[in-house]
Amino acid sequence: MAKPLLAQSNSQPAIQPQKPQGAYKTLFGSWLGWLFDALDAGIFGFVILAISASFKVDISAVVGTVAWFLLATGIGGYFLGNISDHIGRKKTLLISVLAYGIGTFLCGLADSVVQLNIYRFIVGIAVGGLWSAAAALISEVWAPEKRAKAISFMQTGWAGGNLLAAIFAWSILNPTDPESWRNLFMIASFPAFATVLYIAFFVKESPVWIANRDFIKNNANKASLGTIFKPEFLKITLLALAVSVLGMLGYWIIFTFVPTYLQKVLGIRIDMAPVFLIWTGVGAMIGYIVYGYMADKIGRRKSFMFFFLGMTVIVPVFTYVSSHMPLTDGKLILTGSNVMILGFISALLGFFTGYFSGFGAWYSELFPTSIRSTAAGFCFNFGRVGAIAGIVIIPKLLAGGLSYPVVITTAALSYFAAAFLVLAIPETKGVQLTSGN
Repeated sequence: MAKPLLAQSNSQPAIQPQKPQGAYKTLFGSWLGWLFDALDAGIFGFVILAISASFKVDISAVVGTVAWFLLATGIGGYFLGNISDHIGRKKTLLISVLAYGIGTFLCGLADSVVQLNIYRFIVGIAVGGLWSAAAALISEVWAPEKRAKAISFMQTGWAGGNLLAAIFAWSILNPTDPESWRNLFMIASFPAFATVLYIAFFVKESPVWIANRDFIKNNANKASLGTIFKPEFLKITLLALAVSVLGMLGYWIIFTFVPTYLQKVLGIRIDMAPVFLIWTGVGAMIGYIVYGYMADKIGRRKSFMFFFLGMTVIVPVFTYVSSHMPLTDGKLILTGSNVMILGFISALLGFFTGYFSGFGAWYSELFPTSIRSTAAGFCFNFGRVGAIAGIVIIPKLLAGGLSYPVVITTAALSYFAAAFLVLAIPETKGVQLTSGN
């Protein structure tokens, strides 16, 4: 097994691990934060057409808001990740959850696309920052043989949040009220504020970070934003970033444009489109857990490869089957068989996004404590910045005459490349995280 970059000193500060009850509370608090993080991030895909109509702008202008959001997640993951390495994981969680709650509420009050861009940018900063802090916190609290499973449980919060986004959209959006999208944003922000209270009272700081605190104070240059680009870390930083870009590119192409595809091509009403994506959320939750058990059993690289290849196959299957379903007067009739067919392929699509469970544990194991959150946050969240290319190019391809099924299928290419790129990154299964630098 190739050695990870994590270096351990011979004299380690004494670390008092969290008791099992504390570890579970920490995991649950991180899960709640990620759950409602995903809720606030996921609702946008259901209201792109409605916002376009409200502001009387072309759909490409509203899709541009997604690009700003993705850019913000990269910036937030990098900078708030670095803040997490300096002030602690818990404080950064609190800042992030509060910020995305406020940003989402403000989206409901936006009077223009420019204002919406600003508010979604705030949400994006918080989304990136929360993942950086939460992934480092859980990785440092849980034992090596359970780390991937713990991270996979946290990651189910993303699937659960997308599921909640679909349920909220289904329940709140009103096809007779063109402004009902505003209510969706404002109501979706409320759970974030309750989560802030839970984290404040029940989540404990990472004992590994506490033991490393004095090192960071005395060696600020070794915990700076630029440390991850030093020669000893640069290769792994760039490889991990590349894997994230490819995984995110495919994901955001699919989950940004599938809701619009369902409405425009299959003729499904705005309040009914989320019903089918509920299946995606259910499949994803199962996939996240399966990935966690696989990664702890057979390793990070093989598990990533399995899920990336799975996505390479299921994406064209999804677009082919859905685009060949029979329409009546240009609309998909919601018969039991149609719901089951579309639901089943959506669930498979969700299942193979289980690879998202792997980023937190793997990236945390590749870097030392003083830059763990910075490095993991940068590599994971700047992957979304790379996905901007897909968000920007897809509308141009659609305008050029390509169909929704064709352009969505292009996501499979990025997954195929990612499946083999993971082999260039060291396997870290079983690595013990310490405060050593």
